[in-house]
Amino acid sequence: MSLTELPTGRRPPGAVLAVCTVVLAAGIVFSIVDWWPGAAHKVDDLSNYLIRVALGSLLCATAITWAVKTFNVVVRDRRWPWWIVPAPAIVVAVLLLALLVPTPSFQSARSDFEAVVATMPNDYALRGGVDVGPFRMSTIERSRDGAIYFTDDDQTFWRSIGGWVYSPAG
Repeated sequence: MSLTELPTGRRPPGAVLAVCTVVLAAGIVFSIVDWWPGAAHKVDDLSNYLIRVALGSLLCATAITWAVKTFNVVVRDRRWPWWIVPAPAIVVAVLLLALLVPTPSFQSARSDFEAVVATMPNDYALRGGVDVGPFRMSTIERSRDGAIYFTDDDQTFWRSIGGWVYSPAG
């Protein structure tokens, strides 16, 4: 190779980078909508947060790799191969999917909560793994004043709990 020749052989971002992007982006979407295949479809909120941070960090590293490879190919070699497109297209598609797929909410499962309230006897508590709509409750308790406390299993961590209260008085 002489001094006047341009270096060739730089590889554009390819299939491996696109597959890594798909896997990482899918993991982030699964943690956002709290749907995990094979894990009883539920993981607690803290674990989902930690998974999002880890996968987001790896996705950022993948984005930096994509940017460096793209810079080398486009600026230095002055060519535009089609393998530059898949990684950002995948990220945009997954971002749209994450924005369009609704996360479980109380309003979407209100009828399921009301069905549990209607069938629950007075002074009774259900403990351990009761599914109400898309939520898993660790406890459901009726208090003396008639309010029913739903403790969400995903929002229970160490000394803090979260959930909903159904109050007949409003």
